[in-house]
Amino acid sequence: MQQNKTYKITGLFVIVGILCLFGTIFHYVGKQMFMNQDEMIVLYFDESIQGLSVGSSVVMQGVEIGKVEKIGLIANLNEGTFKTPVFILFSDSKSISYIADEDMSEGEILHNLIEKGLRARLMTSSFLTGQLRIELIMDPSQPAILRDNEKYYEIPTVLSPYERISKDLEEIPLQDSLIRIGNLVAELDDKMPKLLDNFDAISSKVDRMLDKKSGEISKTLNNVNATMEEISKASRSVKNLTDYLERHPEAIIQGKGK
Repeated sequence: MQQNKTYKITGLFVIVGILCLFGTIFHYVGKQMFMNQDEMIVLYFDESIQGLSVGSSVVMQGVEIGKVEKIGLIANLNEGTFKTPVFILFSDSKSISYIADEDMSEGEILHNLIEKGLRARLMTSSFLTGQLRIELIMDPSQPAILRDNEKYYEIPTVLSPYERISKDLEEIPLQDSLIRIGNLVAELDDKMPKLLDNFDAISSKVDRMLDKKSGEISKTLNNVNATMEEISKASRSVKNLTDYLERHPEAIIQGKGK
């Protein structure tokens, strides 16, 4: 009897699990089937979107306001080029508040924000896994490049900081700079022996001049020393006379006694 009860409880759990699984599947399929495609917004990135996937976050000022719903690939057979449209869907519009002077439609609001600098860019969500997210920023200094998509609203994109640095490095004429440095080193290598020879010759001339002048310099120093000694003797004599006059001021009139 106890064993039958256990079987019934186990079966009940299995049935509930199966129903939850089917419910989740139907919810997801229904969401995809009945989702309003017109509410999606398309973005075109001019760089690799590896690391971006369906479900990636769309954030603005650190607040998640939407998710990536679909990623496509469009091939232009005439030009041999590819475009990767990324479709995003904002969260429930009730969670986003707008402050405007008058009632505007979502399209008008988006157009107004784009004119004021609304742009989208890729940002690294996790350096460990390489996952990306989409960040909306206000940067009016960047031009608003649109692809004239008639079916969906579009937000212009700008390069990510990493891609912008890569582009700047590519524009540096690194090869020309290395060639110039190599030519400069070769030129120095050719002229260095001549410069060293000239330096040795100049050093020799300076040494010879110093040898010739050493006698004159020594004589001059001896004269200076003799002069300084005479000045020292005169100074001592003046000091002695001053001391004597301080002790015998009458000597100025009477003269020095014998």
